[in-house]
Amino acid sequence: MGIVEIILLVIYFVVGPLAWGGFGFAMFSGRDRMRKVKRPIPPTPDPAPSATILVPAKDEGQRIRDCLTSALAQDYPNFKVIAVDDRSTDATGTIMDEMAASDPRLQIVHIRDGQLPKGWTGKNNAIYTGVKHADGEWLLFFDSDVILEADALRATLTSAVTRKYDMISLLPRLESHSFWEGLLIPLAGASVMTMYLAALSNDDNHPNLAFGNGQFMLMSRKVYDAFGGHEAVRDKYCEDMYIARAIKAKGFRARFVWGNDFCAVRMYSSLKEIMRGWSRIFFSTSAGRPWRILGAVAFILVCCFSAYAALGWGVTQAVHGATLSSTLWLTFTVLHATLMLVFLSIMYVLSGNHWSYALAFPLAQIMLLRIYALALKTCLTGKLEWRGTVYTKPTADPVAIQTNLNPEP
Repeated sequence: MGIVEIILLVIYFVVGPLAWGGFGFAMFSGRDRMRKVKRPIPPTPDPAPSATILVPAKDEGQRIRDCLTSALAQDYPNFKVIAVDDRSTDATGTIMDEMAASDPRLQIVHIRDGQLPKGWTGKNNAIYTGVKHADGEWLLFFDSDVILEADALRATLTSAVTRKYDMISLLPRLESHSFWEGLLIPLAGASVMTMYLAALSNDDNHPNLAFGNGQFMLMSRKVYDAFGGHEAVRDKYCEDMYIARAIKAKGFRARFVWGNDFCAVRMYSSLKEIMRGWSRIFFSTSAGRPWRILGAVAFILVCCFSAYAALGWGVTQAVHGATLSSTLWLTFTVLHATLMLVFLSIMYVLSGNHWSYALAFPLAQIMLLRIYALALKTCLTGKLEWRGTVYTKPTADPVAIQTNLNPEP
């Protein structure tokens, strides 16, 4: 073996097996940092602070009934639910009204077509409108595609009060009903959490690291008003990240928590929705800047695809009789592939999916690169289309502009 090959072998070990060993360590240590809410749940404070659950929904006729049913089934003793129909063109509003007629704890707010103010995203405006009707000491925002376990509110609010947290955001269990959902959504979720060091957001000594998930965010009304509420993030596509950052910047205690046991979400139901939805998330969380996305692209190209190059070179060396060289290259390749398979299998299981999706990682890498490419394209154009609305984000004055488009199915 020549000196050049030895250097290349060391480089491969660092960017291959060692990098994936680091990924596994970060995954386990991060999960430990995020296990802040779990059963058995401590006793509920007496008297129980009042809570308002707010659910914004646009064209969620197929899911909204199950979502609101899970909200109304909470076993917490002192709460109300406000559901906001955000310009829906399907039966969402009708279903909400029917449910409210049979349960006085449920209040419905309707936002009509043409009522989205300039400079606002639809979801932020819907929540802001709903909060005007809320009187709870604590506010729980969760998305209309999320299903709560009966003790989700009690567990998070009790934990927040007893541990003196000002915000708790849960990472739900990821439900998958198709191959593409199971393969791509957990992987994309792990990718964005790694890009933003999500677990470190639970360390109060890192005020600049904050991560929130708008699928489930509980916070005190006092803290919500202190950072300006959704009006302060009115033009943000991923408002949850900005809210978490704003809360930590003001010295409040925010926690991003593993929530598999307390809620579940089915984010997207088709490959098209997965591609568009996750490219939007990567674009939005990066505030339209491409650098973290490019870093993720580099990780796949260097730390994943390098296994194929190493395998090919090891086989070539074996064919030419270079026993030591081929043995080292093939040994490192096997170690690399084993670490990827093991840690990806664990990642899929932790997300609520089957470990066997890890076997299709070569395909998943290609699809994830496609998602990154769509996100980078959006970074270049600055224009985002989502749920029938086009949002543009000029550098000088970020605003959201409504246009007439057909809503997504």
